[in-house]
Amino acid sequence: MFRSVLVFLLLWLLATSVRAQTIIEGRVVHAQTGAPVPFATLGVPGRGLGTVADEHGHYLLRLPDLRDTLVVSCVGFTRHVVVPAALAAGQREFRLAPQEQALRDVVVEHRRVHPGLLGRNKEKADVLWMGGSSGKETVDDEWGWEFGTVLRPTHHTYLEEFHVFLATNNYEQLRFRLNLYTLEQGKPGRALLSKDVQLICTNKQRGWLTVDLRPYEIQLDAQPVVATIQWLQSEKTDPWDKYFSIPVTRQAKQVVVERENSEAAWTLHPMQPSLYFTVMTE
Repeated sequence: MFRSVLVFLLLWLLATSVRAQTIIEGRVVHAQTGAPVPFATLGVPGRGLGTVADEHGHYLLRLPDLRDTLVVSCVGFTRHVVVPAALAAGQREFRLAPQEQALRDVVVEHRRVHPGLLGRNKEKADVLWMGGSSGKETVDDEWGWEFGTVLRPTHHTYLEEFHVFLATNNYEQLRFRLNLYTLEQGKPGRALLSKDVQLICTNKQRGWLTVDLRPYEIQLDAQPVVATIQWLQSEKTDPWDKYFSIPVTRQAKQVVVERENSEAAWTLHPMQPSLYFTVMTE
């Protein structure tokens, strides 16, 4: 009898938590044109709550209640802060204003450059860093997860290609965004990219994923930066036992950074992932 009561109470608590969950749904649009902002991120500052809008700017966000401040952002746009009162009043369309370019344009000069690598280009490592939704009925609350590493260019550097290695992958489709940040007090600080750089992985692809960065004309000074991939989207059908992994190797310094979504707190780890750039350096 006592065991039956415990089971009943557990089921009641689970049902209550599901009912108490608030789901808000709407769109993220361009403040000037009204056009959708694809793959904008939504997150509650300092908490593991958030998601990513789809290619049409549509989002579905699960929140415990409407008492939290929400931040909406996307590469190339100014962050938009939504106060709890606006959410409670029913605001569901969020308008993002374009942002001025953060990185300067490339100026072509006759300087001697040579090819190089920035990061770790090894496939094998000590452990696999897992990402995914194994055992969960939904995956949209995993979107926005961000993972990367601290890099330290020693000379003025032009980014040619970006590479990240997937050791395992059970998804029919994965979409990631490349982000670059300044390093401030050992953690990612100001976002550097003003153009949206994405990687798309289909058909359970494994191995090196590569994106050509030459069209984006990205250059770095001889200062530490943080490079991350951000999970934007994946298949939604049959989400059980879906995961992917990136090899990481242990080392003395904390160079791996991670956070649950676009507004969560960063965590640091003494590891280095299989993630690198091919570059031209002066």
